[in-house]
Amino acid sequence: MVKWVPINKLHLTLVFLGQTDSARVSEIAGTVSRVAAQHAPFEVATGDGGGKLDDRRGGVAWLRLADGGHHIAQLSIALDNAIGSHTFDERHAPRPHLTVARSVSEAALNDLQIVASQVTFGWTVDRLVLLRSRTDPAGSIYEPLASFDLGA
Repeated sequence: MVKWVPINKLHLTLVFLGQTDSARVSEIAGTVSRVAAQHAPFEVATGDGGGKLDDRRGGVAWLRLADGGHHIAQLSIALDNAIGSHTFDERHAPRPHLTVARSVSEAALNDLQIVASQVTFGWTVDRLVLLRSRTDPAGSIYEPLASFDLGA
């Protein structure tokens, strides 16, 4: 039996900028605002689970997007082009997914695949948030710098 479970407070990374000069934050925020205004809110839902055990961070687990992934990819490319970050090209297309865990074991990946086949998580993508991320021994810390409603 497949269940639909609405959840809040998730984030999908559209473009990872890496080390960025803080003087560029205002310019980047303006660009994100313009891109957000050009896209309407849309629904996404998770699909099958996957991951890698040999990731340099000790493994990673994710949920692919069964619905709305093409919208996420379009947003990623639009932001990448507008910011000029050159993350994506003809060899490196966006692969929309929701990262759910790091430092995972094979057993955890197997469990995720079973659960993902039985439960679908869905939500509305209605905003773009410019985040600063910092690494911490306990994991990444995300600090919202600005938020822009889609279609505003």
